[in-house]
Amino acid sequence: MKEVILEKWKNHLPLALGVALAATLGYGSTIGHAKVETAIGSDVTANELRALTIESWDTDYSRGGYGWEVITNEDNTPRGAKYEFLAASQKAEREVKLIKGTPRDIKENQNYDKAKILAVRFSFSFPGYNVVSIRPPTKDVNDQIVDHYTIERPRPYLNEIAFSGEYRARSCFQNPENSFSRLSNRPVVVDCVTGIEIPGVVKQVSVWVMGRGNEYTLEGWFEDWKGDSHILQFGSVDFVGWRPLTAKIPTTVPQDVDSYPQIKTVVFKQFKLRAKPETSLEPVYIFFDELRVLTDIFEVHFDGAAIDFDKPDCNRKNRLFDIIRKNARFPDHWPVLADCSVAPGPAAPLNE
Repeated sequence: MKEVILEKWKNHLPLALGVALAATLGYGSTIGHAKVETAIGSDVTANELRALTIESWDTDYSRGGYGWEVITNEDNTPRGAKYEFLAASQKAEREVKLIKGTPRDIKENQNYDKAKILAVRFSFSFPGYNVVSIRPPTKDVNDQIVDHYTIERPRPYLNEIAFSGEYRARSCFQNPENSFSRLSNRPVVVDCVTGIEIPGVVKQVSVWVMGRGNEYTLEGWFEDWKGDSHILQFGSVDFVGWRPLTAKIPTTVPQDVDSYPQIKTVVFKQFKLRAKPETSLEPVYIFFDELRVLTDIFEVHFDGAAIDFDKPDCNRKNRLFDIIRKNARFPDHWPVLADCSVAPGPAAPLNE
């Protein structure tokens, strides 16, 4: 059914909108709350929702079998110091790794020999409001930046600060070619954010959790395009076996603007597990799989959306569309990205 919807969706759009698809982020209820309107309006494709897996933990970007990072509130690592994937002290210990497996109810993962889950173990010596954070890695075991979980957030309204040596021509990525802000002709403050950039206007987020009856609650931290954090509750993990936990994204979280492209992506930053003073102190084993979102990946299309001002303009639209391709289960069903090397350069006499 998913393949049929995709094929109809592709065929429904005019060929001339190829690059406009590079900014596509839409599936779900109409995006009429934003103010970008075309002369001909939007068709029924503006009313489609799409469920995407944004993290399956099937690929190890830590390069050490760890997958993600886990820390406790009792960690005493100095700020800015290299993260230690294994740590233990008199107050707490923690460990994280990837292991083979998947919930049986995720049918599409059955008989998939590369399916993995994130396995976390931790324990505390003393009761209290203990907290465990589970997050994507900033750097791998070789101390290299993990570009897969790196997002650049330009802050142009602070561009006067960018004249300082710290920010000028700054790239957040291990591979500078992944940077889009470096193409700007003026200094721009760029915040380097570690997390998972979520395509579209997100409605709900879910994750499969296997608990063992431990009295902890799970919450998710999200950051909007302005840099503000939003904490959403997934609920208690005091159950046994696999269970999907879901959190709704409030409409108060800003995810679009009144210009084109409209979408301003939200970034998933981390999970947090919280205890209470009465929570028992036995070692906790907990497992995660299939972090998914229900999202509106519609972006308004109009005659002229395929026109690029320059290479940065083309790259900006390509970047948004590339998020969908990377997270789609069938990426080949989506049109290829635009060739930004043929985008217009500086002003010059046109060949007649």
